[in-house]
Amino acid sequence: MAWGMFCWIPCPYKQWREEDRLAQIGMFPLVGTMIGLILCAAWFLLSFANLGLVLGALLTGGYFLLTGFIHLDGFMDCSDAIMPRHPDMETRRRILKDSHSGAFALICLVLMTLVFWTSMMDITSEFSIKVCCTLVVIFTTSRFTSAIMVLTQAPMSTSQYAGQAGMQRPSGKNTIPAFVIMLVVLAAAELVISGGNLHALIYEPYSNVAFIVVVVTAWITAKSDIKKLGGMSGDISGHMITMSEMFGLVAAAILF
Repeated sequence: MAWGMFCWIPCPYKQWREEDRLAQIGMFPLVGTMIGLILCAAWFLLSFANLGLVLGALLTGGYFLLTGFIHLDGFMDCSDAIMPRHPDMETRRRILKDSHSGAFALICLVLMTLVFWTSMMDITSEFSIKVCCTLVVIFTTSRFTSAIMVLTQAPMSTSQYAGQAGMQRPSGKNTIPAFVIMLVVLAAAELVISGGNLHALIYEPYSNVAFIVVVVTAWITAKSDIKKLGGMSGDISGHMITMSEMFGLVAAAILF
């Protein structure tokens, strides 16, 4: 269910059960892991072509294509609703639901894409397993934080979550799969980066730093959006995922 909703690649096993919607959100981080691995495989194949600056653009475009642009939609909607600093919440909510893209959404999209692309271009200049592990951690962590916020925060009254079964009040029991997935991915990345010697992580803390940067950025973005819009929503999820991944890539570019 999570694969079919949050990844552009068609899922070979199609099934939807409304009663499992919350369980689906708990599996959301695994979609990020899958997308990260696919992107790293594409990077490995493209690295033989000596594409230079074009490689960063292809990987950036490929990543957003794999997500079906669903998170970009939330990023742009929140940018339009929040950036102009409207004094009343109702105006912000109305703009959030407006299907038209305003100036703030387009400006933020261009700036975010430039930062995303240049960071991706910098860290993928030479193929590296350590960078691959860090990318997988970034894409998994962004969805991990999104799943936790969706499952534990009260939904916005105008959000689709408010009218769906089980989403009227927050419940943390379905966060367990998300925590398990995140711990396994982070531990695996640390083992690969350190070569089995965890003491080496003191000198190469790539995955841990990326994890911290993504979590902090996503949490700050989500809490600010919830305060301004009066609850959690799918658009806020997309906003926090995109913002946290952008800062995660910047951190990776600095580290590498």
